[in-house]
Amino acid sequence: MVEHETMKKILVLTLTLIIITLSLSACGSGRRVATSSWAELTTDQDTAYLAAGPQVYAVNLNNGSLKWQYPPEIDPKISFYAAPVLTDDGQLIVGGYDNVLYSLDPANGNLNWTYEEAQGRYIGRPLVTPEGIFAPSADGNLYAINFQGQELWEPFPTEEPIWAEPISAEDCECIYVASMDHRIYAIDPQKGTLLWKTEGLGGSIVSAPSVSDSALYASTFDQEIIAIDTDTQSITWRFETKDWAWASPVLDGDQLYVSDIAGNFYALDATNGEQLWQIQPGGEIVSPPLVLDEKIYFGTSDGAFIIAGRDGTIQQNNTLEGKLYSSPVATGDLVLVAPTEQENLLLGYDPSGVQKWSFTLSEE
Repeated sequence: MVEHETMKKILVLTLTLIIITLSLSACGSGRRVATSSWAELTTDQDTAYLAAGPQVYAVNLNNGSLKWQYPPEIDPKISFYAAPVLTDDGQLIVGGYDNVLYSLDPANGNLNWTYEEAQGRYIGRPLVTPEGIFAPSADGNLYAINFQGQELWEPFPTEEPIWAEPISAEDCECIYVASMDHRIYAIDPQKGTLLWKTEGLGGSIVSAPSVSDSALYASTFDQEIIAIDTDTQSITWRFETKDWAWASPVLDGDQLYVSDIAGNFYALDATNGEQLWQIQPGGEIVSPPLVLDEKIYFGTSDGAFIIAGRDGTIQQNNTLEGKLYSSPVATGDLVLVAPTEQENLLLGYDPSGVQKWSFTLSEE
């Protein structure tokens, strides 16, 4: 328990220091600076929506130009860490590090409404379903909100902060949410009641599990990847990593791609957890890969943008100036990469790894 509490304090302190550094940089300067936050993004057909520290940016996918930013001027009290999410009724939902959930108009960045009941920061992106918006908070609660910003049911509590994005699955009329209390919860989305929860899985879970058929796959800070039978809630296999497993597992057919913060990237047999291959290009890996056609794209804290084959062969190792903490995102004929700690906040590549454009904040 002491080790767990120490670990949690270190993680929270690290993220807090990043945001404080960002805020001080923004306040002490009359110009825009490169953010040092952990940028996250989502896309539609022609726009990338990037949450990068003090503002959310809408970026033209054709050429990397800025469409709008929210807030229009930097507010030192506001910053964004969680990826935005689009709704079917035309809203852009983004959680703030100020404990506020924002609804923006994706066409122009105008504010629709805010939800301000959470007592903790939003670190993981919300889940949007036809039933509503389900937002995880570092205060340990899952909040359920309708598309007008009103509460659907009482916040669902866990015993520790929730950093992971909730997920849903076709074979379960439920929402799965992982908590830093070492458990995964299955929740009724209509009532907000507990359907079941796992036993303690040995370590904190800070990323969304992956789900397929009757299995959940989770990365834990106990240096393990764990497969769970959703019918019985029993553990079917465990795979030991070399260090904390932070990033969500990604299922690709019968292969499961996982990683750890020692920089190891693994392919496992999803049925039994046996290792198929392993590569270590260098630097911590804290975000899941993008699997596109026969290629795997991922980044490391050393700024390595890796393109690998499904057999583990590294096809390209592009070194960027910044750190790569967020997942690459595919949209149309582009693969988007959002570095941290460099002037280029967003880079657009073609699938072969050739850069097409960059989005950079200009000086004012």
